Amino acid sequence: MEPDQKLGPGQSTDSASERTIRRLAPAVSGVLRVGVVISSSVIAAGVALTFVSSASYTSARRAVPQLRRGVLHPAGLHAPRTVAAVVNGVGHGDGPALVMLGLLLLIATPVLRVAVSTIGFALDHDTRFVLITLVVLAVLVGSFAIAT
Repeated sequence: MEPDQKLGPGQSTDSASERTIRRLAPAVSGVLRVGVVISSSVIAAGVALTFVSSASYTSARRAVPQLRRGVLHPAGLHAPRTVAAVVNGVGHGDGPALVMLGLLLLIATPVLRVAVSTIGFALDHDTRFVLITLVVLAVLVGSFAIAT
């Protein structure tokens, strides 16, 4: 369209994809914002619970000098390393498990953002962007599956 040409009723210079992206922006940013707030709250609760629980606090306190020396897995530090251990620990009120749950939620937030984008593009019948976001989602999920 020429720059000095007037638009008629119902006409727009935006493509359908640009309108979809603009419409999805509040939902996507909301998912990211809520995900970060929830995960941060869960992590803070886990840290507080760790300091309140004498066993977790003692274990964490003994590990601090080792962590300062660069030891990644200090002896005696109790930290769940599997999703099952996180779920089990959270069920038993374990502070470090709650911290790990918060970190897992933080990692899951961008994945949920891609899923929300995929659904939004599908609702608008934007096949090209549905395929792109499905590929991104598959890469993200696949990388988690390979990492375990």
